[in-house]
Amino acid sequence: MKTKLFAEIQPAAHGWLAVGDGHQLHWQASGNPEGIPVVWLHGGPGSSASPLHRRFFDPALFWIIQYDQRGCGRSLPLGAIDHNETSHLIADIECLREHLSIPRWSVVGGSWGGALALLYAQAHPDRVNRMLCRSPFLCTQAEIENFMEHPPEGCRELWEALQSQVPKRSQQTVLEFGYRVFCFEEDVQKQVPLAQAWATYEAAMNVYPMQAPTIGLGNPDALIARYRVQSHYLWHRCFVGPNILAHAHRMSEIPLTLVHGDRDALCPFENSHDIQRAVPQANLIRVAGGGHDLTDPGMLSATFQALTSWR
Repeated sequence: MKTKLFAEIQPAAHGWLAVGDGHQLHWQASGNPEGIPVVWLHGGPGSSASPLHRRFFDPALFWIIQYDQRGCGRSLPLGAIDHNETSHLIADIECLREHLSIPRWSVVGGSWGGALALLYAQAHPDRVNRMLCRSPFLCTQAEIENFMEHPPEGCRELWEALQSQVPKRSQQTVLEFGYRVFCFEEDVQKQVPLAQAWATYEAAMNVYPMQAPTIGLGNPDALIARYRVQSHYLWHRCFVGPNILAHAHRMSEIPLTLVHGDRDALCPFENSHDIQRAVPQANLIRVAGGGHDLTDPGMLSATFQALTSWR
């Protein structure tokens, strides 16, 4: 049976929040202002808030907060990577909470957003009521290398198309080349095809083991900004220490749900086992045969059921 989400809704409020160093975050709030506050941390790095995400919550019961991280989506300036590191993003979440006068909230994050959720909860456990991490990314070098250099066979053709953007004589990896082209050069003739090939490959990895989709690539400037931010973060291993769970004991009082597909090509299922070992109270929901994509039927159903149990 196909999972039916809550109906589409428009934000009840939105705005831009200055967080320093010239950055302004675009935020939006939906649902019931007197309801249970919950913040959704989007993935990427480099992605943005999606109208789909707020449809996982009953708008009569929840006050649903979404925002675009530094350099992403409608936040300003688009694609900016100066003063844009993970420590800034964690501080931004707190800044937004205070701006909206929310004492405590629940936190949901998928993929890179799951990494941010874990880091935020370790930094500010007293501000978190409960958490859900879907397909969490742990920012390890192995994950980054597998994504950028070792795709599963079903994604290899699109990875080779991405790899072909790198001049053979340069002997650079895709990530090294991309970081230089997006972050240090202003050659749109290089940036556009590289961003398009990267987006196409990433979309295939996202839906694996399902067939790679045909995607509309959209605005070239937005794509360049997305992969400028993503390459900036991945090149620096997301600006985290050796172990993203170094202070996991600080989450010992936070109810945590993990939802993870066991055929995820981007963030391996073992990530959630690692989290569960560090946070013993975590409830792990294994989606058999599921990939990384939130709209994978099994992933969608498991995530929706977990969130609709919140009251």
